[in-house]
Amino acid sequence: MVKFYTGIESQPSLVVLNQIEVSREKSGISKSDLKKVSESLKVWEFNLALPIVCITDEEDKYHLLTGLPIYEAAVEAELERIWVFLIAAKQSEAEKAIEQAVLQSKLNERVVEPQDITDFLDFINNPQSDLTSIPGVKDGYAKLIRDKRVYSSLEDMQKKL
Repeated sequence: MVKFYTGIESQPSLVVLNQIEVSREKSGISKSDLKKVSESLKVWEFNLALPIVCITDEEDKYHLLTGLPIYEAAVEAELERIWVFLIAAKQSEAEKAIEQAVLQSKLNERVVEPQDITDFLDFINNPQSDLTSIPGVKDGYAKLIRDKRVYSSLEDMQKKL
């Protein structure tokens, strides 16, 4: 259990989807992205992104504060439960913690090893590599990548593409 400086208690919790109340109808995430996440949730059977919920006046009911897209994907994937970050406070108090959560989540970048970058650049620069084997890279984009070779670094690749 975590205590915020305000004295608000919080913890990751596994919550039944129908215990979460949502005030907005749709998140605005594209249907294709929602489908991708939903399909991933079907495979993994759990979510890695934790929506933030707070308690309500009703017992065993929670109000969704953040993470509407992951909630929608979980509903579409027909998961029974999802992991959430539960803040044991009313919505008005819990929203104070949201600002910190959003700020800190920006610092949760994926760690990429230097060897992974080297291997990726070797693959991209190799004329024998099947660039369409990279998820999301179709023939047109593969041609663009080939036409802009040789890439000396990821930054060089970003500039050229």
